Amino acid sequence: MEVMSKMKNMLNFREERVINLPPEALWDLLADTDQLNEYAGIFPVNFDQFTEENNEIIRRADATAIGILSVKWKEHVFEWVRYAYYTIEREYIEGPLVSALWTVRLEPLSDGKTRLLLNGDFICRHIVGKIALVTVIYPQLRNMLTYATEYEKNEGKKRPSRVKMVVIEEARLEQVLTLLEDSFSNKKMVRALANTVRYGSDEEVLEMQPYRWAAAYHFDRFESVELFLLANAVGLLDYDWNLMCPNCRVPKGKASILKQMTSTVHCELCGVDYDLDFDRYVEMRFHVNAAIRQTTKEVFCINGPVKSPHILGQFRVAPNSTKRINWLLVEELFRCRTLQSNHLLEITDIICDEAEIRYTDDGFVQSAVAQAKHYELINETDKEIVIVMEKKEWDSYALTAREVTSLQLFRDLLGTEVLAPGLQIGVGNMAIMFTDLKDSTKLYEQIGDAKAYSDVQKHFDYIMMHIKKHKGTVVKTIGDSVMGAFTSENEAFKASVAIQRNLHTLNENLSQPVQVKVGFYVGSVIAVNANELLDYFGRTVNKAARIQQQSIGNDIVIDQATYERLVKELPEIATMQNKVFTASLNGFENDSKLVQFTNI
Repeated sequence: MEVMSKMKNMLNFREERVINLPPEALWDLLADTDQLNEYAGIFPVNFDQFTEENNEIIRRADATAIGILSVKWKEHVFEWVRYAYYTIEREYIEGPLVSALWTVRLEPLSDGKTRLLLNGDFICRHIVGKIALVTVIYPQLRNMLTYATEYEKNEGKKRPSRVKMVVIEEARLEQVLTLLEDSFSNKKMVRALANTVRYGSDEEVLEMQPYRWAAAYHFDRFESVELFLLANAVGLLDYDWNLMCPNCRVPKGKASILKQMTSTVHCELCGVDYDLDFDRYVEMRFHVNAAIRQTTKEVFCINGPVKSPHILGQFRVAPNSTKRINWLLVEELFRCRTLQSNHLLEITDIICDEAEIRYTDDGFVQSAVAQAKHYELINETDKEIVIVMEKKEWDSYALTAREVTSLQLFRDLLGTEVLAPGLQIGVGNMAIMFTDLKDSTKLYEQIGDAKAYSDVQKHFDYIMMHIKKHKGTVVKTIGDSVMGAFTSENEAFKASVAIQRNLHTLNENLSQPVQVKVGFYVGSVIAVNANELLDYFGRTVNKAARIQQQSIGNDIVIDQATYERLVKELPEIATMQNKVFTASLNGFENDSKLVQFTNI
């Protein structure tokens, strides 16, 4: 009788349309289910965190439909294959529906077109559910087709959006834009940022990534970061530090300043506590200042594929069952992982027609499988598992704390941004440079304290100029030495060369010519709060300082391993006069092979 009742109360929605855009373009639009649902007119939703119930991973949610109707449900994780389809299943606890199974599918056609298919199976609790489906839900679902066709009219260049009143404090905006134009030379970029603030959706101005913004407007990535930092300084934008889960790679917390961060963060979906580091797990994002524009952050969906762009495919596999999936072959390097248990399986670059992925209570049976056109996902456990196929490459739009804190402009504008006292956070690989004035003590004796002090300050400005020009930062000065940091060893080398090759321009403005000693080393470092400054410590810093001590002036000293990496990226280095030597560095047990560049 229960089955008969369900059949009687089941309704199906199915519509399709051919869109004159390729699946890749439509996917970027439709996989952003938050904006899609907002455009369709679906109500805002409150979501809880993911939990495990009855051996399934679900997220509870609630909303008020059409302003009066309370709706509560359990939402399963989405299933999808990038560019092909996504599916969502809901079990309703309260409201006119019992369940909903919804699929958006993209089928490639000739001439770059796509067949868009929408399919939904709904079980109604009573007659009110049927009425709601026909009069409210179905029209909303058809709006999704309108969303795609409007995007087609714009040739996939601009997303359609619902007309929404945007409240801008124009006088304040014009004031800060004038300040921004005074401090940033590229007026075209300033105008583009002003347009984003004025006309962008709330989501666009509340979760701003400088690299993503740069790609959208075809601007330089580095310049865009500088623009956003300066926009923060004049009061146009504010920023947050997003604490990213290393597995699902979505924010699991926010901090308005570095001092608010702790060393660990918990992810409920992955079921782990993880240690923060600046390399990948702390990301700087921006949002419009509330005094410039009023915004609201309503949530319509948080589980869609666009929220996890690194995941190429995601699949639920019921306990003790097998699921067959069709896979779209990809060129990216990717791996297989299970949610929560986080077991890993390597995917090789071998391509085949069929492959089997078997999972037990102890994890994956295999250590690696080929990339296949069809997979058999076999779950031999008593719990539902969620298998994800995810890219190994990190988000190219993420402005990590490692990158931004290594910029001189960040230090200049946000010098008070430091960690809490006693907190140590890994930064990942950095190129740490040390420079020193040769025979600086004699300088004071020969020309006197006043002139020597003035010359040393000019020297500091000169070193800082070249470090900043090559996307690095001055961490601190120690006596007459400078400690600099770069995320790129290539830029560290170019800065070193620029310092030595242009030294004559400095000496023309000094009381007496000077020589500079330069050396750097690349390795992992630790960020700390040192006397209310963001400082770096660790073996890499110590070794960089010792390598610089091997410099004799008008030269550059690096270790041989760094040299061998640099030659591959900058072949011209091999033509520069250099010599290899072995040195005993104070505090290091083994001798080090170093390379010294002279006659630069």
